[in-house]
Order: sequence, then C-alpha cells, then structure tokens
Amino acid sequence: MLTRPQAIELWHANDLISLGMQADEARKRLHPEPVVSYTLHEDINGVEYTFARTQSIDARLDALEDLRHKQLRTGEISLFRPLVENTATAVEYLKMLALSRLYLDNVPHVQGSYKSFGLKVAQISLRFGVNDLDVAGGTASEEEIRRLIRDAGYVPKQRDALLRTYSVA
Repeated sequence: MLTRPQAIELWHANDLISLGMQADEARKRLHPEPVVSYTLHEDINGVEYTFARTQSIDARLDALEDLRHKQLRTGEISLFRPLVENTATAVEYLKMLALSRLYLDNVPHVQGSYKSFGLKVAQISLRFGVNDLDVAGGTASEEEIRRLIRDAGYVPKQRDALLRTYSVA
C-alpha cells in the first residue's frame, strides 16, 4: 500500500508519467489480463466520491483512508469511482484516479469516465489505474468505447452489475 507521505509526495511532484506508471503497475497486479470492462446501463454497484478542487491533499487522503478501512472491515466495496468537481483539470482527475488505485489496493476496481473530460482523457485514464469505464448515459456509442479501449492496448469486455465480464460479438 502507498503510505500517506508517499501519496503526498506523488501529488506534489507533478510527475504525471511516474504517477501513471505506478498506478498502472498496481492495476496489473490486481488484473494481470489486459481487460477493461464497461457497462451500458446505470450502475449503482460502486462507491463514488466527489473530490472538491479546493480540497487539500490531506482531506482527499482522509477520504481514501476511510474507504480503505471500510473495505478492510467489510470487504463490500467492489468498485470505486473517484469524481472531481467540474472546475478541476484533466491532470487533477488523472492524479486522483492514480492515487485512488494506489491507495485503495484492496478495492478490486477503479472506474474512470469520459463524461467530464472526453474520450481521450478516458483513454489515458486506462494507464492511471483504471480497469473499468463508466459509459452509461453518455453520448459515445458502444463501438467508440470499444475502439478507445482496443486502441489503448486492452480487450474491451462488457460487464453486468456484479462486475462479471463477457465478450460482445
């Protein structure tokens, strides 16, 4: 697990490439197969938390620590969806995704989305610890999502609300 001092250092280092690489390695440990899942239906199976742009890194880590401890106690969190306020930048979003994957190494899935920052940032998020995409209710077609995932080097698989994946012909 990433320690709090390490997380603070990574946040302030502004080395997005190193942060992404570390989060990607953590994702690979949990999900060695190059699969990215998605669902076309509204999904309430996960836990989501919106991080305010004005929130300090300490406050953000407090929220992640609470989730980590809840997962250790209950084991009931299968997916975490970190959200950022609409005033945040794409860089802040990617950093939050990466820290979520690194800090919540006991939560199986971290979900990204294209709705706030577009398809290209969603594609990049796949290298920042994300292994599931929120595409329900968005404007992109399923084929666009599948192409985005394939072009990033992954195998797209649709999933159900219980996170069971299946291939689409």
